[in-house]
Amino acid sequence: MKNMTFKKALLIAVVLLVVAAAVIFSTRNREGSASQFFTAPIQSGPLRNIVNATGVVQTLVTVQVGSQVSGQVEEIDADFNSVVKRGQLLARLDARNFQAQVENARASVAAAQARVRSAEADQVTQAANMQSARANLEAARVARDNTATLYQRAAGLMRDGLISQNELDNVKANADSAQAKYEQAAASVAQAEAQGHSSAAQLEQTKAQLQQADADLNRSRLNLEYTNIYSPVDGVVISRNVDVGQTIAASMQAPTLFTIANDLARMQVHANVDEADIGNISELAAVKFTVDAYPNDVFAGKISEIRLSPQTVQNVVTYSVILSIDNPELKLKPGMTANIAITVDERASALKVPNAALRYTPPNIQREDVVTSAAALPVGGEAEPADEIQEDYADAAADVPVVPNLAPGQKWNPSEKIRFVQPRRVSHRPASVWISNAEGKPELRKIVLGITDGATTEVVSGDLKAGDTVIVGDSTQGASVPPGNAPQGGGFGMGFRGGRP
Repeated sequence: MKNMTFKKALLIAVVLLVVAAAVIFSTRNREGSASQFFTAPIQSGPLRNIVNATGVVQTLVTVQVGSQVSGQVEEIDADFNSVVKRGQLLARLDARNFQAQVENARASVAAAQARVRSAEADQVTQAANMQSARANLEAARVARDNTATLYQRAAGLMRDGLISQNELDNVKANADSAQAKYEQAAASVAQAEAQGHSSAAQLEQTKAQLQQADADLNRSRLNLEYTNIYSPVDGVVISRNVDVGQTIAASMQAPTLFTIANDLARMQVHANVDEADIGNISELAAVKFTVDAYPNDVFAGKISEIRLSPQTVQNVVTYSVILSIDNPELKLKPGMTANIAITVDERASALKVPNAALRYTPPNIQREDVVTSAAALPVGGEAEPADEIQEDYADAAADVPVVPNLAPGQKWNPSEKIRFVQPRRVSHRPASVWISNAEGKPELRKIVLGITDGATTEVVSGDLKAGDTVIVGDSTQGASVPPGNAPQGGGFGMGFRGGRP
């Protein structure tokens, strides 16, 4: 019986020990878990706010050289990569058909000139006929007036009985005949005038035909000249689309024979910038880019134009930003994809806090309370007044040269274009981070933030210094802890992709 009691007591003691050990282990485990923080150090160094974009390298002026006439290619004088000058012969078409058209048009001009000379001679003849008809009219008028006077005199003698009726009748007949001849002469004058007008109209018509023949001759000569294909600009042939013997059919659209890049030593990049970033870009921003062909080379550019036409692709609005670049070594080639970084703002040396620390909130603490508390922090270190910034940037913009990249025939003035030079306004905002104090508990620190590069943010003011460690996560929020971070200051935050923490 005693053995039975002893065994029961021993079993109860063992169970109590096991329960006590489990409770102690669980408590220690919870305390250890609660005190495990993932931290990252506060560092000091350069910081840049960068807008990333992609674009395509293009020449300043790319001219597609075509043919305005149809024909067979007889000669080619330029090939791929040929350096050509303005007015240089590139190709020649078979010109025999167009030469025949010129000869035919020249013969038509000669025939029209002969008709003009004939019409001019006819007009001279009609002028002489007019003078003769007017002279006959004058003679008929004199004869009419004379016979009318004789008739009146004879009528008076007849009343006095001095002449016979027969003599009066003869005088009257002569007067009537003279009147008829006068009317006939007047009709001849009218006919001569009408013929003169007709000959003048005929002369004008033949002159118009001569002008038309001259126009046809000029068009035929122009078409003959079009059989020679000349370069309209100085540049390099980057594409040739024809060969000798090929027949070109020019109808509603001129076929492209050559593509000429104006100047490969000076090129441009057409970048597509998101609408969310376009407001931060100015002509004074520093621009760097790389291309896949030379991944270790960094090329510099300059924003020369921000175009106002938006482009919407899959509900994403972008704007074209034109970058001017120098290409003295001819490394950059048309069509290359440029990976562009536009520096909106930068600091040569800034105190940087990981963006992951700005998003961290300890367990059992409401983030709204922390945000409200941080918002009450006075924001210091503001930028200079906006008016002064605007004046400084206006002066700087006036110093930016406007380089006219114009091809022959382009007559616009680049200085009359809208130029977007905007001030870089520093936007300071309050925030809060947490550090692990000497007791292993999170302690709130209030700070004021400046610019960000997406992974880290500038600390303008606050109770932080270089070398301090901030909490970026803990063991209870494993999903938000950057991988590879060690507890209690053992690693770095991964950063944050985006323009804001």
